[in-house]
Amino acid sequence: MENQLIAVAPCGATKLNSWAGTASGEGCFFVRLRESSSYQMGYNVLLKFQITQHIRDSLLLKKIIDYLECGYFREIVKNNEGKFEVESLKDVIEKIIPFFNKYPRVKQKDFLDFKQVAELMKSNAHKTPKGSLPAAQEGEIQKIKSGMNKGRKE
Repeated sequence: MENQLIAVAPCGATKLNSWAGTASGEGCFFVRLRESSSYQMGYNVLLKFQITQHIRDSLLLKKIIDYLECGYFREIVKNNEGKFEVESLKDVIEKIIPFFNKYPRVKQKDFLDFKQVAELMKSNAHKTPKGSLPAAQEGEIQKIKSGMNKGRKE
């Protein structure tokens, strides 16, 4: 199924707050560390925000793409689900984080961790050679990631 351009009516704050609520139930903030010797820190950091819905709600996900002007829609046929996903650091920083700062119904602890990693990435802390950061900052992204989502102990 290809992405289709969808005419979107102007959204009021109630509708946007509802999308934030959908993200709270069906959304997820991911921080992925991929080992790689081609990066100075020994790994690549990837951020991803996604909302998963039944495929019958794909129009909602596509409207979110249109409203936020970022991300993409992916259909998973075998699971009857659709996904709205954002992986661009620029879009995470400029669109996803401001949206959830304004509509904070989302999984707040994971959002704050995700936001902290995005800020570290924005300052290029994830590209700093190992051993050149103060000891308190060394491994900060890994520490934050390990406490997110299912790894959270609270």
